[in-house]
Amino acid sequence: MLKKTDNRGFTFIELILYMAILAIFMVAVTSLIGSTVTSNRKISSRKKLQTQATETYDTIAEMLMAASDVRIHGDAYIGTTSSGVLSYSKVEHSNFLIPGSDGTEDSKDASGQLVKNGGVAVRTQRLVKSGYYVTMYPCYDIADIKPFLDTASPSTDEQTYIDIEHLFIKYASGIDSSTGDNIYTYCTLSYDKTKKNIYIYRISSDEAGFNPTQHTQYMYDYSDKDGNILCMNVENFRLQVNAETGTIAILLDFKDSKANVTYDLGGVVSLRNSYVLKKHEW
Repeated sequence: MLKKTDNRGFTFIELILYMAILAIFMVAVTSLIGSTVTSNRKISSRKKLQTQATETYDTIAEMLMAASDVRIHGDAYIGTTSSGVLSYSKVEHSNFLIPGSDGTEDSKDASGQLVKNGGVAVRTQRLVKSGYYVTMYPCYDIADIKPFLDTASPSTDEQTYIDIEHLFIKYASGIDSSTGDNIYTYCTLSYDKTKKNIYIYRISSDEAGFNPTQHTQYMYDYSDKDGNILCMNVENFRLQVNAETGTIAILLDFKDSKANVTYDLGGVVSLRNSYVLKKHEW
């Protein structure tokens, strides 16, 4: 006697049901994998930003701590007194510096002209490799910038911020030349707000053999510095100066637009030479 077997298989409804369950499962797995990949990408990007921010901060902080001269070019708030009331107004594309009391460093005259070595007016000359651009840059005392009051941490007061275009730092390298002269390093940091990069240009020389023009020509032109990038993905580069206490706060904001990740870093640096930021009489 033949035994009858049941070979009906799946019904159409059962097949549709199984496919729906499988599709839901695949969507859940795909979503989980996608979120995991995105999360890992953000973590990796954040770690890169953190490393970049820390290295950049340390580089700038080390130079500032050893600085014998600091000049800033950018936007800041300057204090003015009217009828006995002190107020702060924003100035843009301006120079902020400390002149030397012996006339050997930059200073400014009664009309606000920036004067080099006590004699040659250079404020109207924008020095670049190819020649001169006549550009008027106002000149202010660095002590006229509104200071942050808490020397332990950066201030949240918007008027204490200096939006950096160029930061010039002269500092002792700790090395002596063959003639016994101190070797100084002259560094310009330039922030390109469009490319979101900070460029660095450094040269070292003994005091007697250095021609300031060799360095000054790079202070307002960084189009040729693509090979000297200090860091990328910089959303903001700001400083806060307290001339009375000899401290500078460094504020760096980084952003990876592709991964939509941000990282902010700020800290206060005390200059070893407190005279650098002290207000001088013009």
